[in-house]
Amino acid sequence: MSVTLLGEAARPVLRSTARPGDVVAVTGTLGRSAAGLAVLERETAPRGVEAARLDDVTGAHLRPRPRVDEGRWLAGAGGVTAMMDLSDGLATDLGRLVAESGAGARVDVERLPIAAATRAVAEPTAFARLRDGLPEATGTLLTAVGEVVAGSGTRWLDGRGRAVAVAPGFEHFRE
Repeated sequence: MSVTLLGEAARPVLRSTARPGDVVAVTGTLGRSAAGLAVLERETAPRGVEAARLDDVTGAHLRPRPRVDEGRWLAGAGGVTAMMDLSDGLATDLGRLVAESGAGARVDVERLPIAAATRAVAEPTAFARLRDGLPEATGTLLTAVGEVVAGSGTRWLDGRGRAVAVAPGFEHFRE
């Protein structure tokens, strides 16, 4: 099946126009779709995780909700220099944004908004090792998680400024 959509952007905000000093912010929570995929790929449901939390993460994977309204609002609010969807995960898509902008990024992993349902399935599915210090998502429109910096690549830091390893996001053609 192939789908083509056509349209016009009233005020396009590109991924290639970020500049050092810009805030890196995300809308909503992160990791629900990846957690849902991990649950769906298991032969049995993880033990000790409430059905409602499993439904939350699997629903996020099977029926993703694009944040079109938030994107429109941000584009019209002014001051937003670059943006893109994070459907392949923050690690992958932020890397694409800063590479196309000729910049780098620094992200404080302790500021990443992680939903309670994602936390609940993270350890049983072993798709990620989330630290206890990560804040639970608050439902705010934007969460500032870092900044665009001069240079290249993305540095992932803990609350004390120490480098931490972050798993790559989704890559469509990776084996």
